[in-house]
Amino acid sequence: MTNHQQPNQHTTHFQTRKSNCLSKRDKSSAGRIDPRAVDICAEINSREEYYTTSSCAGRCFLYCGDGIKSWHAPANDDTVVTTTNNNSTSSNVHGFFQRTRVNHDLIHEPTRYFNLSTLTCDRTGGGDPIPTIGQFESLGNNENFKNKLEEHVPFSNNDGNDDDDGDAAAPIWLRYEPFILHVMCRSLKAASVLMALARPSFKNVGLTSWNVGSESEDVYNSSYISGGSNGNNNNDNNKVTTAAASFKNQQCKGGGPRYLVAIWGDEGLDMPLSLPSAPRRGLFYNCDEDGNESGVVNAEWLAELVNERHGRNWKKIERFVDAMKGLEEDCPVDDVDYDDDAAAKTSGMMDSLTLTNEQQQQQQHDDQQGRKSARVLSGLPIPRSYDVVGDVAILNNLPEGNEETQKKVGEWIMKKNKAIKIVVARHCALSTEDRSPGSSGLKQLAGHPRDPIVTSHYEYGIKCVVDLNHTFFSPRMAPERLRLAQQVARGERVLVVFAGVGMDALQIAARTEAKEVLVIERNAIACECIRRGKLMLSRNKTAPCPGSGKGASERMRILEGDALELLPTLEEESYDRIVAPRPKEGSLDGDLGTGDAGMSFLLAMLPLLKSKGEVHWYDFAADHELPNCDRTRKTLESACQSLGLEMEIILVARVGSIAKRQWRVCVDFRIVAKPAA
Repeated sequence: MTNHQQPNQHTTHFQTRKSNCLSKRDKSSAGRIDPRAVDICAEINSREEYYTTSSCAGRCFLYCGDGIKSWHAPANDDTVVTTTNNNSTSSNVHGFFQRTRVNHDLIHEPTRYFNLSTLTCDRTGGGDPIPTIGQFESLGNNENFKNKLEEHVPFSNNDGNDDDDGDAAAPIWLRYEPFILHVMCRSLKAASVLMALARPSFKNVGLTSWNVGSESEDVYNSSYISGGSNGNNNNDNNKVTTAAASFKNQQCKGGGPRYLVAIWGDEGLDMPLSLPSAPRRGLFYNCDEDGNESGVVNAEWLAELVNERHGRNWKKIERFVDAMKGLEEDCPVDDVDYDDDAAAKTSGMMDSLTLTNEQQQQQQHDDQQGRKSARVLSGLPIPRSYDVVGDVAILNNLPEGNEETQKKVGEWIMKKNKAIKIVVARHCALSTEDRSPGSSGLKQLAGHPRDPIVTSHYEYGIKCVVDLNHTFFSPRMAPERLRLAQQVARGERVLVVFAGVGMDALQIAARTEAKEVLVIERNAIACECIRRGKLMLSRNKTAPCPGSGKGASERMRILEGDALELLPTLEEESYDRIVAPRPKEGSLDGDLGTGDAGMSFLLAMLPLLKSKGEVHWYDFAADHELPNCDRTRKTLESACQSLGLEMEIILVARVGSIAKRQWRVCVDFRIVAKPAA
């Protein structure tokens, strides 16, 4: 969605930084945002004044060592030393630290998870699967990669009697780390609003770093220069001036102010599970006590300590999400893009910025006239908003007036945005099976004639090809596509059904380390768009897959045909994730009460999913069905029950509006158990 208010320079810098940050691959060990943190990250990233830089929804793990996260250096290594300010020498080795059995979910198998005798043979203990693809990017993709991987993973193979790596005499500890989130804010006011919304849920909230930038730094630097030199030495003046200039360059790097807010939970846990004398024999539970009822109870008690903290932590996240959703949509909390008042107070410039009442009134009048002149004062029926796909502006309806007036509207839009080459308007409903306007569904208002209207669209660093006449594509779904890609862990096999022009699949292949991305689409023209997008992805040097040996495009596979015919031909229980952005089918949809709500597709897709696999299922709901969407939930539960599957709902996300009081929703659910063979 594009509006006509021109952003200032700081807004442009902030949006550029936001786009660059969100387009990068997630740096976590799993290669994705934790499922429980996806909703809050999506809610924050959907607002123009915020973006997330890192997050964790809460996790537990076992570790040995000093508890400080750094690589181990041998105690007899005399080369690792540092010199302090008083010329004394001290070691810079922080300590020995190894961790294993990292788990972001509830502990469902306590006796397995807390069995310390199986740390080598059972690495996960029922926790998160150990990622393998690209886990150690610096090692490269060579024949020694597997050996290097085994060398650096936690708890290397040993019998507990060797002490060459410091592991033998180190007891095993259990640690729980609560939710943590870092958010970059556009202004000091936006940061203040975010902290106020987070504090009712999380006690530890604060502004960890800031950079006000602009003129306030000049005042700070000039004060620093005059106070540091006292005018006594020209050389000192030059040194201080150079230092101040260097400081300013570092502070202003990237343009505009930066405000980073940290939000983290306050309920952690750190407790020993064994003694140094017997690191592999648990204090509370041992494998040789499997038949001992008290030992099992102890394991369940340990799991309860973690699970209770997980539950309270997730409820706090949900309250935070509700607080963020309470903010007015499409209305930034910082009504000015740059918090000049805060910067002025910081630098002591408030007096010079004081205006008289007459000047303030005149300034407000000028601002109002400036805003009006962009659209209202033109005398043309300029729409308040329109979509931009590639170099094409798409108006939802034909402007009022004759063809000459409509042409002037198109030319006005092209004049305001030099990147737009043609302007078109829809003059019919999207009633075809593939939800496309058709050959005659778009009327070109301005620009060089183009038939069919084909363009390449850029989204978070990835391009796709769109035939606007014969395919359906919405740029407003960009945040949703980002949300989906951020959930894909490394090594996953992903199936994308109803792929359209393939932007969902392209984002997943480019932004994640998925092992395979299979695309299914019936529309032949859309499939050709996917092939062209895949070709452009192969030329994109910013989208490799470190450690996997394959580029992003090499991991994409395209199947053209009806999903109901192709899905039964695929191997069962072979996919970790299914993305199903189902198109609107009119009277066949369940929201009108006359269709099966896609039940036939669900029955064909679910057998392909592995145990603990996830599905992103799209449906359509009226506003009175939100936020629970009980009808959609019942449809999903019915489909799973008919196949003997147990499932749990992870998230119900409102994706976007499709009509007045009608919404597209996405239900993320997980298969928690499959029937025994």
